[in-house]
Amino acid sequence: MVVRHVRTLQQQIDAIRGSGNRPTVDVVVAAEEIPIGSRVEATQVKLVAWPVEAQPEGTLRATKDVLGSIVRTTVGRNQPILQQDLVAAGAGLLPLMIPEGMRGMSIRVDNVTGVSGFITPNSHVDVIVAGTPEGEPDQKSKVVLQNVKVLATGKSIEQKDEKPVEVPTVTLLVSPEDAERLTLAIRFEPVRLALRNYRDAEVLKTPGIATRALFEGDGRPTAAPMKVAHAKGPAPYSVEILLGEKVTRQPLF
Repeated sequence: MVVRHVRTLQQQIDAIRGSGNRPTVDVVVAAEEIPIGSRVEATQVKLVAWPVEAQPEGTLRATKDVLGSIVRTTVGRNQPILQQDLVAAGAGLLPLMIPEGMRGMSIRVDNVTGVSGFITPNSHVDVIVAGTPEGEPDQKSKVVLQNVKVLATGKSIEQKDEKPVEVPTVTLLVSPEDAERLTLAIRFEPVRLALRNYRDAEVLKTPGIATRALFEGDGRPTAAPMKVAHAKGPAPYSVEILLGEKVTRQPLF
């Protein structure tokens, strides 16, 4: 038993000595888990010796090469940080927030919508436009998109009377089809955004309203559509059938 124990220890010592003779390089790894979209800080990384022949492609050799960069994916603790996992330090976070198959589209909004402060990133809104449809004499307002997520809010610089002015903008998360619809809708600027409850994801079919119908109303707010629960009829008669230890219920029509 003692001989076997000594032999095992010797094998472990030989393995350690063998690994020590293998050439290594310094590789930047995560000192702690770095979540996706995080900007890398000095306390989150460290250098470790890594066997040359086992280093992944794209490894970095100095911590200064990763500081300030943004990770495209979550990097686990002690996992090497690869070049392809990083976004340049000057880049923004917005592209990381757009799921595959979706698009981020910025639109200009009016001052009330843009600076009121109620619409913030991660809010959900309905997009409303007003204008004169082709072939119709009357103006009309219509909800053109519903339950759209807000990715970002900001301002863009435009020229007005040969002077630069700040214009409020909102970046929305839309599908390619909705991006086409939104592109057509912004022809009727200013676009209005109606803020939704976070828990309200229901899409309602609305006919829109024309100017003539607007002035025909009595001015009272329209009640929100109510979901009507249909009354259930009496429960059908049924019989229980006992077969051994198994009980089944057979309805009677």
